[in-house]
Amino acid sequence: MDASLKTSTIPDDEVIDLRNLVRDYYHFKDLQSAVVLKLTAELKVSFPAYRKVFSKVTTQTSLKLLDACPLAEDLLAAPKDTVVEMIRSTARFGEKYALAKYDALRTAAEDAAIFGRALKSNSVRIRLYIDSYREYQKRLDTIMEAIHASVDGLKDSPVHDHILLLQSLRGVGFMSAVVLVAEMGSFNLFPSPKKLYAYFGLDPAVKQSGKFNGEKVHMSKRGSSLARRILHMVALNNLKVDKGSGIPVNPVIHSYYTDKCKAKKKNVAVGAVIHKICNIIFAMLRDNKPFEVITPQEHCKRYLAAHPDKVQCAA
Repeated sequence: MDASLKTSTIPDDEVIDLRNLVRDYYHFKDLQSAVVLKLTAELKVSFPAYRKVFSKVTTQTSLKLLDACPLAEDLLAAPKDTVVEMIRSTARFGEKYALAKYDALRTAAEDAAIFGRALKSNSVRIRLYIDSYREYQKRLDTIMEAIHASVDGLKDSPVHDHILLLQSLRGVGFMSAVVLVAEMGSFNLFPSPKKLYAYFGLDPAVKQSGKFNGEKVHMSKRGSSLARRILHMVALNNLKVDKGSGIPVNPVIHSYYTDKCKAKKKNVAVGAVIHKICNIIFAMLRDNKPFEVITPQEHCKRYLAAHPDKVQCAA
């Protein structure tokens, strides 16, 4: 066989099933998000102050109200008892909460008569967006059930173990772990963190054309865009600071980020954090150990103690 030819390893059917499901899930999630943006934009024109009444326009109570009273004039015309009962039965926070929400909605509706501009088409479009949102949610629920069933069917397998293991990393939930494992396929294909970077498209690439050599270095983005999206989200989650205590969620990662920010732009520093997260994921799967907040120095010390044949480690 020609040594220059590269072989490819096709993942097991179970992993391909998971990969298909998570990609479908985020496809419909993005479509649903686009509908939410359209709904929000519609309310911004026809019912401006409505968005201040509910933290999210897509809560069950909000959608039920908008479906019944899409315009401010509809809400003002609706009997108070009907609206209050609608809020109370959906939100389940009691009569006091429902009455307070009704007063806020009434104020917002009166405000819309001055600052809003409602047309008949707004009513049609709002209800259309609500129907679309709910339809996408049904599809997402169906796919999520299939994902859980698929993962449950993988018990006692390395794939299932890796999914559980990754959830010990701060900022990684069930879906994030499933996406990373499904997009990765077999971890045995990655002998080093750099191979994992390259597979996810996080490796550096310089644009070249003929005699032109670009000076700026960017991520190659050759791998899974979904995996990069999840890793970016995980990186941001690890940079969060608890509002109450002021303590970072992950002190080591947060310290690493602030040090990078001293010499580099924030987006570049976040990119460095994503690489650090990749390093952590690689180490967790390689050593088959859950995540633990330790300094890079302590990590290297432990790794070299466990691998006396190694002379160095990548912190």
